[in-house]
Amino acid sequence: MSPKGATPTGPPQPNREAPSLPEGIAVFLVDEDDAVRDALAVSLRAAGHPVAAFGSARQFLDAYRRGDPGCLVVDMDLPKGGAAGLLRTLALAEIFLPAIITSRRLRRNPLLGAPPPGRVLFLDKPFGVDELLRLIRMAMDTGSGS
Repeated sequence: MSPKGATPTGPPQPNREAPSLPEGIAVFLVDEDDAVRDALAVSLRAAGHPVAAFGSARQFLDAYRRGDPGCLVVDMDLPKGGAAGLLRTLALAEIFLPAIITSRRLRRNPLLGAPPPGRVLFLDKPFGVDELLRLIRMAMDTGSGS
């Protein structure tokens, strides 16, 4: 699953002043909220980064190809298991993508149970694209897809 397979909005226009990600690294964006997902995808593409956006964990799992490099940005409150469930499903398949879990509720309702497997960072909504890119770079420093 390459970012080109996701709903394209045209070629990204590089922003030379925006923080950059390593070459070939895609952002796999999973959020059921169309407005949030679309706004993040547009902002990341405008900063010159490839994005593959999905409305559910199932859509992502159906499209992801083992070994595709990237960072998963996923909403904590996805239906059917949430972000932690998605990360556990990937771990069962021995796929360990670095991930950023986002939520409006992180401060009020921290993630319950065992922490999700792999390199995982957390980000409270609302947030700016520069803050997201900083966390993606941090996650990619030690993470790698399988």
